[in-house]
Amino acid sequence: MCPDYVPTIGIEVHAQLNTLSKMFCSCSVKYGDPPNTHLCPVCLGLPGSLPRVNRKAVILGLRAVRALGCSIPPVAQFARKNYFYPDLPKGYQITMFQLPLGTEGKLELIDEEDRLESAIGIERIHIEEDTGKLNHEGRMGTLIDFNRAGAPLIEIVSKPEIKSGPHAVKYLKELRRLLRFLRISNANMEEGSFRCEVNISVRPSDREELGTRVEIKNLNSFKAVERSIDFEIKRQTNILESKGEVKRETRGWDEKEDATVHQRFKEGESEYRYFPEPDLPELLLEGDILDESTFDLSKIPARKVKDLVNRFGVPPHAADLLMSGTGSPEGNPYFVAEFFEEAVGRHGGLGTPAANLMTGVVFEFLKKSGLTLDQTDFTAKKLAQITKMVSRDELSNTSAKMVVSLILEQGGEVNDIVMREGYAQVVDDDEISILVREIIEANAPIVEQIKRGKLNAIGALVGAVMKKSKGDVDPKRVNELLQERILGKKNRGG
Repeated sequence: MCPDYVPTIGIEVHAQLNTLSKMFCSCSVKYGDPPNTHLCPVCLGLPGSLPRVNRKAVILGLRAVRALGCSIPPVAQFARKNYFYPDLPKGYQITMFQLPLGTEGKLELIDEEDRLESAIGIERIHIEEDTGKLNHEGRMGTLIDFNRAGAPLIEIVSKPEIKSGPHAVKYLKELRRLLRFLRISNANMEEGSFRCEVNISVRPSDREELGTRVEIKNLNSFKAVERSIDFEIKRQTNILESKGEVKRETRGWDEKEDATVHQRFKEGESEYRYFPEPDLPELLLEGDILDESTFDLSKIPARKVKDLVNRFGVPPHAADLLMSGTGSPEGNPYFVAEFFEEAVGRHGGLGTPAANLMTGVVFEFLKKSGLTLDQTDFTAKKLAQITKMVSRDELSNTSAKMVVSLILEQGGEVNDIVMREGYAQVVDDDEISILVREIIEANAPIVEQIKRGKLNAIGALVGAVMKKSKGDVDPKRVNELLQERILGKKNRGG
């Protein structure tokens, strides 16, 4: 009997920092410009050129270190990573090795079971420069664009605590949200400013020793990450089950084949011949540069989600959606969450109903229209007013959604729309009783089923009353009156 196999997964993320210029020179990092238009002797590594450190990049890197709870050392050090590849103009890359920017942190996230307390450990964060970009398409062979060579990156190395493809995607989405919300990186995968490499090994569950590690590159989407991990787990498991040997190698993801493919056998760290960068001094992480990297820690997205849950009783998945940035104007990803906080905290709206309206009808409208929430006539005060009317049985849930939709589409005040459209919910028992009697008389077969004990059939009658009233009656009270008339049950307030 073959033992079960356990994967060990870690991810390295390269995120381009939000600066205007490159890491060691003043060349622009603007995306989309013609190839090889942002170059100088420094980023090309020409003889006699000397690098100088981009201060803004260091501050943004330290902000990421703080956000992920890493320890900040007193000194960081740049190093040369030596290897030859066409996209590396100097023949080496300036990075960090022995003395990174931060170590031993964690990324907080909501786990698969919708609980709040979950995290993936962060091993280290360091700054480095990007390479050029190879273009293999066309008839002229491989072309090289050095525009992004020298662009400032942070590399975030997770601990090998990721369990599966879906777990990896959850980690990456949360990390990307953190970098975006704190304006550390735009983290656009389509622009190459958020790239990831997966390290994965598989071992029998009855052994402590880790298996041989394989690195997967060329992962340009969350879908590719998930599928490549799932494929590689199966591939390595099949090798081990057939008594074969997993080789240490770098593999790429082939989208067409839906498989990982061999690229090269993996180099060891000693082959890169790391040594301290002789043209740059050590970075002293103290004084102003530390002060400028500070920020309000409550702005960390995962903590904001927890705050919405704890303060307002919002379900974790709804709080997570409110903090997704959907519908927020550019430059303020917190807008929707703060809008909700104002509606419930300041204007007395009800937390869960307000969250349901926001993540339902409001988000649906904003996605279809392409507008942001601040471009509509819908306000936090109006949201609070609507939820309070629902709680007082003045509006049904269906009518509340209609009111929100009309405000989003046309503007207007809540009370005016309710009166004009006749959305005020009927609360008078005499009026509801008339509707109930009409539905009972029109549905004799269903009534007989209910009398014979098929109680779930009463839902059809409730639906018929709601349809006849256009949603203007309380379904709970309709249910009570139907049971009173059909079964003789007096259960109001029970």
